[in-house]
Amino acid sequence: MEGNKIIKVVNDLFKGADSHNWELIQSILAPVVTLDYSSMNGFGPADLSPMQIVANWVAFLPGFDRTNHRLSAFRVQINGKAADVFYSTVADHFIDDQVWSVTANYHTKLAKHDDSWLINYHKIDFESQSGNVNLPKQAHQVIADKKSKQ
Repeated sequence: MEGNKIIKVVNDLFKGADSHNWELIQSILAPVVTLDYSSMNGFGPADLSPMQIVANWVAFLPGFDRTNHRLSAFRVQINGKAADVFYSTVADHFIDDQVWSVTANYHTKLAKHDDSWLINYHKIDFESQSGNVNLPKQAHQVIADKKSKQ
């Protein structure tokens, strides 16, 4: 039962990203989250607030027409009020009729606060990408163009 609650929180993180539900994302993050995308971008892990994480994602994800994260192969390890979740993802990012797909494994840690599980660590282990690998640059440009028109 706790395992299902934990998996729901992880799914909600990606559901929130795909639907741009920033409030949902902030509601399931601990006050400080170690975010580690170093296998994808070369930068080391960073301790960020939920607002900082959302700000980073707002500056990128809405540049795509849509995104779709598919999660599978969950393994949950619970140790008291701490949990480790390992899972696989395929993330498709679309602009017009083009797609950029990323295949990766994740390790997400959660801590139980009162009766809620909150994410306090989120690491991607990049495996591969396919499709138009220039779409991330295009997505950033879409965001920049929107800002310049404001």
